[in-house]
Amino acid sequence: MKPADLIFVGRPILLIPLWTIYLHFLAVASRGHCGINIQADLYALAGLTLIMKGAYVLNQIFDIETDRINDKLYFLPRGIISIRTAWIWYLILSLLGLFIVIVFAGQATGPCLLTLVLGIAYSVRGVRLKDFPVAGLVANAVTFGFLAPACAAPDAVYVDFGRPVIPYFLAVTTIFILTTIPDMAGDAATGKKTVAVVLGPKRTLWLALVCAILTVWTAVFAGNPEVAVVAGATAVLVVALLISIESRLLLAACKAPILLLTLAAGYHFPPYLILLVLTIVLTRVYYKKRFGIIYPRLW
Repeated sequence: MKPADLIFVGRPILLIPLWTIYLHFLAVASRGHCGINIQADLYALAGLTLIMKGAYVLNQIFDIETDRINDKLYFLPRGIISIRTAWIWYLILSLLGLFIVIVFAGQATGPCLLTLVLGIAYSVRGVRLKDFPVAGLVANAVTFGFLAPACAAPDAVYVDFGRPVIPYFLAVTTIFILTTIPDMAGDAATGKKTVAVVLGPKRTLWLALVCAILTVWTAVFAGNPEVAVVAGATAVLVVALLISIESRLLLAACKAPILLLTLAAGYHFPPYLILLVLTIVLTRVYYKKRFGIIYPRLW
């Protein structure tokens, strides 16, 4: 095992949607004068990041056999990181994340604690929300579309019965629904009951379209034109997919929303673009040298 393995087993690429939604909602909340404290917010983001990295490690611990069969997420199936080391690393990440939040960003303690609990419920046997299409969908939407904004600006989340955060919840729901379609065949073969496996591709696309339209509607009423535009573009792509399902178009529908929202977050917080580029470049270099593969593929 190399030190870099411990960094990348936490799947930093999957943190980009979390960072994007957190920072974009923070920008929206700051326009509403909700008492933003940048220093505390950065500590909250750091703590939340560590907790989510821990959740990704935990997921791999419980998915080791499936990952071995599918030859993916090589760290545990190939013995690069032992299960014992993975458990220790999970505890370190989770406890350190909670410590940072409690000490330096107390306002985010509740949402971060709930994120930790959901991360456990998502993966552990006996609960394993990820194995249930509706529960898995809701868990992802709540984590990224509600708890991440709640960590960023708790006061803004609860304004007007949560109106500012509803578009993010629906946007995450839309994206998650779409991402179940490309993996439908593999998920069905391994017995996973995702939204696409249960509904089939056409009905899944219709569900995604409804969620995208609702996202546009709620974003307009929440005074969030950037999310409205992103959701509108997603709806157009979904309509095109309903006419003809093509793999490249499906990939665009899955990736374009978070890409557009990431650019918007980068506009509000330019240093984030540097973090984004570093994360992608370092991940590609690591996976190329360690496993001889290109990851992530940008398109």
